[in-house]
Amino acid sequence: MTVKRFVATLIISLLMLKSLSVKGADTTEHEVRLLIDAIAASHCDFNRNGRQHTAEEAAAHLELKYARAGKHIDSADEFITQLASSSSFTGKPYLMSCEGDTLPAGEWMIDALEQIRVHTQSLDESTVSG
Repeated sequence: MTVKRFVATLIISLLMLKSLSVKGADTTEHEVRLLIDAIAASHCDFNRNGRQHTAEEAAAHLELKYARAGKHIDSADEFITQLASSSSFTGKPYLMSCEGDTLPAGEWMIDALEQIRVHTQSLDESTVSG
């Protein structure tokens, strides 16, 4: 299974478990939370500054970064590029290893965010038409 397909499957599963309509919630906040949840549920290894971490540890770390600096983030895209892709201290990119494939965490999250948006849009459209 490719990393991209794994991400798609994971995101679809997460979206089915999450509330599909977040009334009054900020889109950025909702998308960032879904990204962090996707990382936690991914079971991928997360390499931060040369040290391996579990998916749950990675999600906790990104949650902390978002809690500290999230007020300066205007979109989930900015969350990825400004907070979640690399170390604030060393500048080294974070890496994710999923089922033998390793790629920059930012790429993984961009793919995941695309899937979140596609599925959220299609679910919203089916809610409006239904």
